[in-house]
Amino acid sequence: MKKITLTFLIFLLAFSFTYAQEKQKKQKQNKNLPTPLIEVMGGMGLSSVAGSLSSTEKRLTGLFGAGATIPVSAQNNIHVELAYTFQGFKYKLPKTYVVDTVTIDLKSAEQRFNYVKLNVMDKYFIDKKRTFYVNGGFYLAYLSQARFQVSWDTKDEKLEELDEGNESDFKTFDFGLNAGVGVRLGNKQASNFTIEARLSYGLINVAKPAADGRTFNEHNIYGILKFGVDIPVWE
Repeated sequence: MKKITLTFLIFLLAFSFTYAQEKQKKQKQNKNLPTPLIEVMGGMGLSSVAGSLSSTEKRLTGLFGAGATIPVSAQNNIHVELAYTFQGFKYKLPKTYVVDTVTIDLKSAEQRFNYVKLNVMDKYFIDKKRTFYVNGGFYLAYLSQARFQVSWDTKDEKLEELDEGNESDFKTFDFGLNAGVGVRLGNKQASNFTIEARLSYGLINVAKPAADGRTFNEHNIYGILKFGVDIPVWE
């Protein structure tokens, strides 16, 4: 099922780009549109969750991927990305526990999510030189991996660790909104270095009910500073 879903997302990205590219070629015969752009990217940021789980902290995360920008006018564009993102959150818990007369010193506890994410956005350049832009749209994300990781010390100073997969505790798909601002630096006729600050907010409660019947309401929050290089498809 995971392989089928991943294949579908890749196919959807390729189809969207091919369709938009063919449409743009036809439009270019009648309009002087800018050339489409292919982008490779990576970045780092902070992620957490918003909702009923109050004892959480942000964790440092990242992403990598590729995208395409298809002009529909001189300044307005459709931007599509396929990215692999590292998300999740840290638990903000007491540092010391006593379990069966044994004192435990908690070192760290965090929940990690890895998503395959399809972003579809409207990208609008606010200047005629196509240097500064704003964008907004939606994302569809597929949970490829979820892991709970915790480490602690006992009174004999022995470090203990737990690292286990828990995909069954969370929903397979997430859907939400994106918004960002960015800048392109370089020769507009060749490759350009791009910098973008983006915020994503999940509209779906990603937490499943617990085995004891308790329910949680958790939505992904993801802020990223993205760096990329875009290359014109043709002149």
